Order: sequence, then C-alpha cells, then structure tokens
Amino acid sequence: MVDSDKARFLEACARVQKLRTQALFAVHFANRSFVERGWNDPVYVSARNALNEALLKLAQAKWEFGSVDGTYQKYLRACPGDREKLESAEIAFKGVIIDCDLIRAACESGRIVFSNSKSSVSRRAEIDFIGETPLVPTIGPIVVLQGSNYEMGRQYAQQVIEIYGTWIFQQLALREISEAEEAEIKMWAEQLEKHMPEVVRFSEGWADGASQNSINLSRLQALAIWTGFRPPAKEARPMAFAQTDGDDERITAAYLGVAAAAQAAEDSDMCSGIFAWGKGTRDGSLVAGSTTDHDCTFQATIVAFPEEGYPFIYTPFSANGSIPIIGDFHMAGHPGMNAAGVAYVHHGGANTGEPKDEWGYGIRRGAATFHLLQFSASSGMSQELMKPYPVGDAGISLGTVGGMFGDASSGYSLEARPGAPNFTREIIRTHSMDAYGKTFDFLYANNNAMAPESGHLNAPPPAGYQYSIAGGWYTLDWAEINADPGPKVFRRHNTRSSEGRNRYAYRMMMQGYGQIDLEYMKMVYRQSGEMPAGNLEQLQALWEAGVPWNSSTAHRGNAFTAVMNPQQGDNGRYLGCIGPANRAVHARGPEHGYYYPDETNAFWELTLRNSPEGVLQAAIEQAQSDIDVASSAYNGSNKDAAYFPQLSGWLSEAKQQYRSAVDSRSANLQESHSEKLARISRSLRSATRAQVRARQVAEALTPPPTSPSMLSY
Repeated sequence: MVDSDKARFLEACARVQKLRTQALFAVHFANRSFVERGWNDPVYVSARNALNEALLKLAQAKWEFGSVDGTYQKYLRACPGDREKLESAEIAFKGVIIDCDLIRAACESGRIVFSNSKSSVSRRAEIDFIGETPLVPTIGPIVVLQGSNYEMGRQYAQQVIEIYGTWIFQQLALREISEAEEAEIKMWAEQLEKHMPEVVRFSEGWADGASQNSINLSRLQALAIWTGFRPPAKEARPMAFAQTDGDDERITAAYLGVAAAAQAAEDSDMCSGIFAWGKGTRDGSLVAGSTTDHDCTFQATIVAFPEEGYPFIYTPFSANGSIPIIGDFHMAGHPGMNAAGVAYVHHGGANTGEPKDEWGYGIRRGAATFHLLQFSASSGMSQELMKPYPVGDAGISLGTVGGMFGDASSGYSLEARPGAPNFTREIIRTHSMDAYGKTFDFLYANNNAMAPESGHLNAPPPAGYQYSIAGGWYTLDWAEINADPGPKVFRRHNTRSSEGRNRYAYRMMMQGYGQIDLEYMKMVYRQSGEMPAGNLEQLQALWEAGVPWNSSTAHRGNAFTAVMNPQQGDNGRYLGCIGPANRAVHARGPEHGYYYPDETNAFWELTLRNSPEGVLQAAIEQAQSDIDVASSAYNGSNKDAAYFPQLSGWLSEAKQQYRSAVDSRSANLQESHSEKLARISRSLRSATRAQVRARQVAEALTPPPTSPSMLSY
C-alpha cells in the first residue's frame, strides 16, 4: 500500500470507527430510555424487540468493518482497501444510529415502538447467523474434555468446530509464519516444555483435531495461539497493538486507524474479580464473582477431566485466543475452579511491576492458568508452583503468571514477582483490611495495583498515584493521565476507572461480611453503579474534572459474568452469563458498553461432579428445577400482558431443549470415547440453554435481587 493510499485508508477507517462508536452510544441511550420500565409495560416490550433488530444490523456492520480494517483478522479474511465493504459498513452504522434514535424518541414520549423490519436469522452448526455474519451465542457454549492433554486438545478443536463451524479456526490456519516468527515461537515453547509440557501436548492435539475436520492447522500454528509470534516487550505496550501478532503494513494500519479514531468517551476494556472465604462467607467456603469486560466474542467454557491432576472448569476470553479489536490473549481468561476447591478469580489488576532488565521469555497467563487449575491441590500450592517461573513478558497485559487464587482456607493476589525465579519478595496481598489494620477474609481487583507497596506499577503519572485502602493506587487527574503518550495513558486511565469499582467491591464485601454466599455474590454482580445526571458531554466533563465515580463491577461493559463456589470433591458450582447479569445496569463511566442480540442476562449453572456424565446429570436436574419454577410463575401470570408471547416462546424453548438434553444423554454402544464426549457436550449445552430460557421467564416475572435489601437475610 503506497503512502497516499495508506493515508486515505487510515482516514476512512477513522471516520467509520467514529461512526461505530456513535452507533454503540445510540444503542446504549436507546436501551436506557426503556430499560427501567419493566416487562409489564408494552413500551418496554416493543422497544426491546425493536432494539434487537438494531443490534442485528450492528453485528453485521461490525463484522464487515472488521474485515476492512483488520481488527477481526483472526475470524475472517481481511479485505484492506475494499471500498464497497467500507461503504456498506458506514451505511449500516448510520442506519443503526437512526433506528436507535427513533426508539429513544418513542420511549421518551411513552409511545409503543414499531419496527419496520424483521431480519432473517439462520442457524449454521449451533449458532445463529445474519447473512454471512456469525452472532455471538448469548447462552455461552460449553465443551467437555477427558483424557490425556493431547486427547483433550483434539477434543477441544472438534467440539468448538461443532459449535461454531470451521471458520472459527480457519484464519489461524491460513496465517503464514516467517522464519523469524518460528524462532520466536520456539523460544516461548522452550519455557512451556520446561514448566508445563502438557500445554504443548494440548496444542498438538488441537492441531490434529482441527486437521481431522478439514482445517490445515499446523502444530506450530496451534502452539502460537498460546505463545504469540513476538519477542518479549522491551517497553510497556498499549493494549491493542501489544497483542497483534505481526508488524506487517495491514495490521499496523488497522490498529493505528483504531487508535486515531478513539474518542474521549470510548470504552477501555477491563475486568473485575471478587472473592471471600473463611470468616467472610456464610459457611466458610470460597465464594467468588468475576467479569471479563469487553465486546463479548466467540468463547467456550471448558469442563476438563484430565488424565493427570484435577478436573476443572475454565472460561478463556475466546475460543481461538483472540478478541476482535483488542487482539491476542493466548488463551487467557477467567474465572476457573477445580475439584480440589481452588479458584482462579481474576488476573489481579497490576502489571509492569518487575524491573525492565528482568523482562523476557516466560509463561503467559493463559498457559499458567490452565496448568495451575489442573495441578493445584490448594491455593498455597498454586503459589508454590509459580515460584520457578521467570518474570516473563511483563510489558503486555497478561504476559506473565500471577493473579488471584483462593480456596476455603486462604486467598492471595499476586501483583508482581521481581527477581523471579530467585526473588526474595513478591508483591502479594493475602487479605483486605480496614483503616485500623484489621484484616478480612476477602480480596478483589479490577485494573489497577492494590498492594500498599505497588505504587510504582502501571506507569505512574509525573505526580505519582494516590492511594486508598479501598481504591488502591489511582489518579483522577485527567492532565496527569494524559501527561505521556501511548501505553502509559491506557494504564493510568485504567486506574481512574478501577478506583470506583474497587470501592464498590470493598463496600459490598464489608456489608455482607460473614453472610456472603452465592446468592449474595449474584446480587453484587446484578447491582448497578450510579450515574450522575446529564448528557454525555456533561458526564464526560465530570469524569475529566476528577469527580469520584460510584461505579459497580456490574456494568454494560461486562462480556462474561460468572459466580462460583468451588468445593473439594464433586459439589463445586460454576454459573456463567454472557453480558451483564442485569440488563438495566449503567455503563462503568461516560461510556457506551456493549449489547447483544437476544441478550439473556441469566446464568446457566454447572456442578463439577467427578465425571462428564455426572456434570450432565446435574445440569439436567437443574434445568428441570428451573422449568418447574418458570412454569409456576408463568401459569400464574397475566395471559393478556404484553410480555406473554415472548415469555411463552422462552418457556417452550426451555422445554424443547430439556427434552433434547434428556434424549441425547443415552450412550451409543458404537461410539468412540471422543464421540461420547461430543454427545455429552451437546446434551450439556441443551441443558444449559433450557436453564437460561427458564430463568429468563422466572426472572421477568419475579426480578432477582439487585441490592442487599432485596435479599431475605
């Protein structure tokens, strides 16, 4: 691409990226105009249906634009310079804005919204498409794996392809690897072979499983999903460009185009984690909540029964290791738990805590999490297992080991490991405390450093960060945030957003201390933060003026919301929801958040039994219980109400999915072990769909608690 063409390309991408942001804001304000009305209001029902149509158009526009600017490069073939696609995306974003403005105007005047179109949605594999655009499943898919790590990798590839289709891995297989990149992959692989060879075996199985399904994914390409193609950072990198997998002109232009288009109120993608144990919980067990915060993509929760180690459940950010626009995260994610009662809750919030001369090759967070969940018999053991690992790639997000782990007896948040593997002092928190130094059995993190000795982490501004016991290290000063360009701005902005969410987590854990259980944690992740009065410009002015924000860990940026109660043995519970668990939560700040077609805002629930069959049986029993509750509420509802057709459809789907789960659980004597697991996985996905649809009905008629006062204790 010549310089003049590149300049025009960047200018066009920046223009359309701004339209994308405006469309996301239009969706957000349309939702705000009706979401507090509730299901009994015909305006709510009509507006929700009309907004769903707009969200289908938005999904198409984002997908098409992502092919032009390269930000969806791991999901579809890039078409840089394709004016027809760029113009089509531009028209679509403008159409979304018009539709959402009409919805908002109708709702604000109390009028029923009439949608002028009905999009045609088709089913391929197990997910919906609108045209050629795959839609993020709003009931999170699950895969069940069992055997050696090689076998589990092969099963993973086969089951993910069964859910999504071959396109989910196709671009990974088409990505050519240069000699220099191959050398880098092998440098990272040396660390994996030394410290966790089972991850390499898993990647080999992944490659072979994909190849058996007509995707020519080499073992080197599969290994690169865990390692990336780049050498370790020498300086802290910005979020998106840090995670791209090469320096070719198209990728650079795409990401610079995104950066050039970023607006002051644009979302920055983050996450949260909270857990309590011991004296903090009702029965002394560990209870945790966690969110990933970004535009949710195509993911798959893993339920694994490894030949060696402990069964575990883990949800990576995406099924192929990459998040559109943000980039590659090498199979990182959260949360996870195992059958020893150990939980990985969150990445811990901090990075760049080790001296630059110690940065280098090591273990990335995705591989480390996978390994530690498989082999940790306790929270303390997970900490011991990390001690031999080198510092690693500390200049990028999740380039190193660490994070928040816990069990029923202890917890910790490992923020930095200076000197590893021969360090004399970790930067670690093991409790929260009050102003008098009294300790409490809970921990939490968002996206800033929390330990008192961590003030040097996350690129402090010239005047340094402020510190509070509840909020950690942060700055609210907009001038300080923007005092240096690039990655430092991103990290400082993270602290500004995290401070309010940290105060929320601290307040909620102290308020419920001693009584925290799964129901309480679900409430914590349904309760919205506060939003000052005013339009977007006024809110942005308050934000930049440094006004403290009473935000929540539950907000419109949530991509995946999970709560869990791990146990030793076979009774650990893991609940997952795509998006926020309450549609009505505010954005985290003066931001747009993200919305999804057919958004459910309801959890499915897994119990980690001692076998795949046990997990399936527990899910089917839970689905039956949920259907009974939903049916009782539905039968007592007003059949003439505006909500009735929608709820009737959900309950019918719940019953159909339940029958499918029951019918497909019976073994076929001719099936192989992998075929049996694929069948159990399909049945389990039917059971969890039944759970969610039934819970949507029940929760529409009897809204779940969104504040402590709504709980019965």
